[in-house]
Amino acid sequence: MKIAAVVILYHPGQYFISNIRTYYNHVDKIFVFDNTETDSAVKEVLQQLSKVEFLQDYNNEGIAKRLNSGAQKAIQQQFEWMLMLDQDSYFSEESISNYFSCCNKYHSKENVAMFGTRYGRLKTSSSETCAPTEMHELITSGTLVNLNLFKKIGNFDEALFIDFVDHDYCIRAKIKGFSIIAFSNIYLSHELGRQVYRSSIKTLFLLKKRKAIHSPLRCYYMYRNLLYLEKKYENIKTPLLKNMRGTATGNILNSIFYGRDIIKTIKYFIAARNDYKKMKTGKIEKEL
Repeated sequence: MKIAAVVILYHPGQYFISNIRTYYNHVDKIFVFDNTETDSAVKEVLQQLSKVEFLQDYNNEGIAKRLNSGAQKAIQQQFEWMLMLDQDSYFSEESISNYFSCCNKYHSKENVAMFGTRYGRLKTSSSETCAPTEMHELITSGTLVNLNLFKKIGNFDEALFIDFVDHDYCIRAKIKGFSIIAFSNIYLSHELGRQVYRSSIKTLFLLKKRKAIHSPLRCYYMYRNLLYLEKKYENIKTPLLKNMRGTATGNILNSIFYGRDIIKTIKYFIAARNDYKKMKTGKIEKEL
């Protein structure tokens, strides 16, 4: 398997350098797109790594556009697979070795649109015994995209900008009849949202709970893009749409009840609904 990694940065810290080293020796090329509007804090270090091609135009173009650019670069350079990663994601040596071994040994991988892993705090060691499971969805980070099938499935939807970009691609892969496989024996260190341990009005501030919360702006994209995709696939039966609604509403409610920007989150929620009605897509025109 000839693999190129694509990593998208946004105001990365120095921790990213240690993260990239966890998969650096396991891939043939790494395309790093930095969405930061100012000079990158990690640019100089990355430019010294021979496998890295660092790209920055000082514009925040979101996720979908950068993934499409990375896929096209990888295809032009005759790579077969694209490993997508967030800046805060990393593997253990054992995890990535077993991951690529399982992918390589998988039968009929030519019909697999994406391979993926389990994720969370890296607390469980990965096993050499491959445990593939057919899935309806995978998150972006840690996912291997079959670039031969990418040409048939089509580009990531840039109207989404961020959030549910991966879900949309999964739906289209399934519509085309391709497989989505996750290995439950492989773990990637990755967390969705910012973890907090707080009480809320839901429990009369008597009981603390651990919740993942998101910024008001992320809540905007979640809800607007949910409405966009429900419309896009309104005539197609897919269980993923129901899961997406549950995910979006759950994340937004957690951010309202357990976050510290309740009013702003509600304002962005209303803005998301209004912008959807006005058929506004892509990057938000003006942040609140």
